[in-house]
Amino acid sequence: MRRRYINKQKLIFPLIIILILTLIPKNSFTEKETYDIVIKNGTIFNPSTDHELSGYNLGIKDEKIIRITKDNISGDKEIDATGLIVSPGFIDLISYDPNSVGIKLKVLDGVTSNLAMHGGTEDAKTWYDTWEKNGVLTNFGASSFITRQRWPIVGYGVDAEMTNKKDIDKLVKSVRKNIEAGALGISFSFEYVPGVKNEVIPLLNLAKEYNIPTFYHLRYSDGEKGLEGIQEVIDYGKKTGAIIHIMHINSTGGTFHMEEALQMIKDAQENGLDITACVYPYDYWATYIDSARFRPGWQDRFKITYEDLQIGGTDIRITKDTFDKYRRQHLLVAAHGSMPEEELIMALKESDIMIGSDTIIEPSGNNHPRGAGTYSRIFGKYVREEKILSTMEAIKKVSYLPAKRMESSAPAMKYKGRIEVGSDADITIFNPETIIDKSTVKDTAAPSVGIEYVIINGVIVKDKDGIVNGVSPGKPIKSYFVDKIPENEPIKYSLKLDRKDEKSLSSVYEIDGQTYLSVEELFKYLNIPIEYNRDGNINIGNILNLEIGEKKAKFGDDEMVLDYEPIIYKSGVYMDSNDFKKILKSNYNVELSKDKIILEYVGTNGDVKQAFAYNTGDNKLKSNGNKKIYVGAYGFSIIVIGLVLVLFKKDNKQKNI
Repeated sequence: MRRRYINKQKLIFPLIIILILTLIPKNSFTEKETYDIVIKNGTIFNPSTDHELSGYNLGIKDEKIIRITKDNISGDKEIDATGLIVSPGFIDLISYDPNSVGIKLKVLDGVTSNLAMHGGTEDAKTWYDTWEKNGVLTNFGASSFITRQRWPIVGYGVDAEMTNKKDIDKLVKSVRKNIEAGALGISFSFEYVPGVKNEVIPLLNLAKEYNIPTFYHLRYSDGEKGLEGIQEVIDYGKKTGAIIHIMHINSTGGTFHMEEALQMIKDAQENGLDITACVYPYDYWATYIDSARFRPGWQDRFKITYEDLQIGGTDIRITKDTFDKYRRQHLLVAAHGSMPEEELIMALKESDIMIGSDTIIEPSGNNHPRGAGTYSRIFGKYVREEKILSTMEAIKKVSYLPAKRMESSAPAMKYKGRIEVGSDADITIFNPETIIDKSTVKDTAAPSVGIEYVIINGVIVKDKDGIVNGVSPGKPIKSYFVDKIPENEPIKYSLKLDRKDEKSLSSVYEIDGQTYLSVEELFKYLNIPIEYNRDGNINIGNILNLEIGEKKAKFGDDEMVLDYEPIIYKSGVYMDSNDFKKILKSNYNVELSKDKIILEYVGTNGDVKQAFAYNTGDNKLKSNGNKKIYVGAYGFSIIVIGLVLVLFKKDNKQKNI
């Protein structure tokens, strides 16, 4: 009898295991995965889809954002972001070389990528090698700087013109080599180097050939000729087809006539020119007092006086008597009152105008305070206090738009400036109630406040205690000639409906071995209306409700459990193909293969569009298929439980014999 009891024990235990596995939902083991960093309870702003997600958690692993979910996930490090905004890291498009002082101030201002596109380098290979060896807190990149690349050919004179074709060809060859070594674009400083003229078109032809952006400090900054500077680069763009970006249009080109300047850009865009611009959020500019900007007549051009000039990093104001003395010292001065704030506000309200600081604080402090305060000032002054921008509008201007501007030349930028599954874990977490700049002309290096955490490539570089010591996770951002980051390309996939011709779907991706389809693309093809809500809810027709990062879905009065959460990916919302099958099978026969989904309508309400569009009366669609799946599973569990009880009952009888 004892042997028979033991044998039945051996049978009972596997049945119990089967029972447990039956009751555990699919993928519950993977949900217990531990992440490197988890950000909890914050409000996630994703500018690529306009989502503002509250009650979500963000999982980071191996430098990437892996999960955006409502599940209570855990991480080796966990950040409680209650009351805080979780944003893509800020991208400073118009900066200069990183340094030990300035780059920390950038991080304290929320910057995760520092791009030296105003200035840059004449030797990209050496530039990148040096900074990679030194280690940098933020990501870093640079343009091909024409000012310096001209020097070996025509010398240092700012008025020297290139008239010899061989010299121009030599310059173009030098720039070509620089881009192929990693430089991200071509930068010009027309006002500071007025001699740059004849070489522009050949260089822009190169830019067009390589599909890289070109950046401009325009030739004129005053009320009399500023618009001529804008027209000049528009004409260059029209002639060559090159990408044009006007740097800090509020201080060059648009000053004193911003409305006309913005309209010129809009007109050029409507005519097919790829042209953009940026601003910094201040009503005064700064530059070196011995530069070409201060050639005779500057007071009339800029509508300022000697006394409006203040030496950066000090409280010293310039006078007529001291002007020449300080010019000989090559000092940078801020020009108070040099730009109307109403024009800045006008530019900020334009949806495609982005933000760039136009400086980095040097150890001397002889700079404009924008090197330390640009980004916090946007959110503190122009979002919270002045209400000129919404939080989402500002986040787009400091992250997503700069990333999009650089995507044609820099593969890495396709993974920055957004919070999506698979994007880089460059994240800025800030307090919307306290964020503000503190730097001034006198104290240019005063750090901003309100930036609580900064994460770069999955590494926390700033926490509540300040800059984290001993880390330098910044990576080089290089042109596609050097940076061969593999991109997840869409797979070949088609849809066949009711035995009609197959339609090729353009937005289908394989992610971690699963096939994901665009929610919008599929339902749009089925002519079923979709309503996206900023909070992550998705209403399909009036019958189906989904949520990003949530496996539970509502189908009419029924609830179904998906195998995988809907995700934010490639600027859209995607679902696993098997979950589409679950949703659609109440109205269709659904066949899935590796490269195809076949649908044949079998509903009883006539047109499937009606079935999804109504949620009342006779037109209500019932999710019978869902019930079959899950009632069947639980029914099997009940059978197992019954069998176990019978066996135990028999065993007890055996024991009592």
